[in-house]
Amino acid sequence: MGHILQHAAEYETVRRLSDMLVSAKEEYKTTESYALFSTIVCWVMQRARTPTNGNNPADRQAREVGIALQGSRISAEPWAINAVPEMTAYDFFIAVRNAVAHGDGRQITPLNENNILVGQIIPVSGTKVRLYRADMQRLGCVLAKIFCETMAAFEQEGPLLEVAKTIQRAEAAE
Repeated sequence: MGHILQHAAEYETVRRLSDMLVSAKEEYKTTESYALFSTIVCWVMQRARTPTNGNNPADRQAREVGIALQGSRISAEPWAINAVPEMTAYDFFIAVRNAVAHGDGRQITPLNENNILVGQIIPVSGTKVRLYRADMQRLGCVLAKIFCETMAAFEQEGPLLEVAKTIQRAEAAE
């Protein structure tokens, strides 16, 4: 694994989680997909709702992620979640983040079909949203991509994308 520069830590962590999400191991693919999806959602949404009094460059970058998500309906592409069509992507992922981060409420239930775990049922604004493994992979990867692209677009401390490509090439060679 290549090293991570301090200013690229958030970008690289979320990017790596996204890479792992699409390569979940067969034996526990749904559980692993859920774990990686929920980690991405928690990380990205916690940062996306950074208070406006946070004024360092990373905080300003993170707020831009929230702004990008507020401009998209969760029912629209690339999200395509029709259970709560009027909800913004930002509000949807905040609700998912709250459900997964506050496990003491035990609101999330397994989604089984033919005696096989195929996803999770997550409550969002009073609606039980059925997220299959493929949904979690798609949503998690797109959310991570938006996070990384937005963080890179507003990067002020260095060439984030070029550093990331160097790290990715080093990792691929290992």
